[in-house]
Amino acid sequence: MKTRLLIILFAFFVLFPASDIFAPPSPNEWSTAPYCPGGCQLDYLKQKWAEYYDYKGEEWMELKKYEMLTSIENGNLTDWLNKDPTQAHYNAFNYYFYKGEIPNIEGKFIDQVEQAMFFSDVKQNLENNQFPLGNHTYINFTLLLVMIGSITCMTIFIIWRKRK
Repeated sequence: MKTRLLIILFAFFVLFPASDIFAPPSPNEWSTAPYCPGGCQLDYLKQKWAEYYDYKGEEWMELKKYEMLTSIENGNLTDWLNKDPTQAHYNAFNYYFYKGEIPNIEGKFIDQVEQAMFFSDVKQNLENNQFPLGNHTYINFTLLLVMIGSITCMTIFIIWRKRK
């Protein structure tokens, strides 16, 4: 039995190496660029990308903003983003996106993305019968109702028994 389990685990790690599942970010000219394998909170991303402006300086950031706005107007933002192999263009794009000055590639501003994320989370929770407990922890709504009902019934039973 142990051998079968070891063979299955070995096959799993050969087919799905951990480096592919939790791949580190690609090389970036800014070593402290935000990276969260499980996803970051929006407030954290806004705070981290605000630091990029100080890292690069006002002159460089304003130049990249002008280039970016020009590429958005010309309809070749993707080309501009991919032009720099150090990801500096992506970093400038993320800074201005999280600051709320430019839309993302789909044309949505950060407030619209944030609102869409909230409503999609609520919709997904309802579809999956989940109740959020905070910190990305969920419990099945039916299980929650059963637990609350059981605790209520036990409390009422204990109080009823003590009165007799």
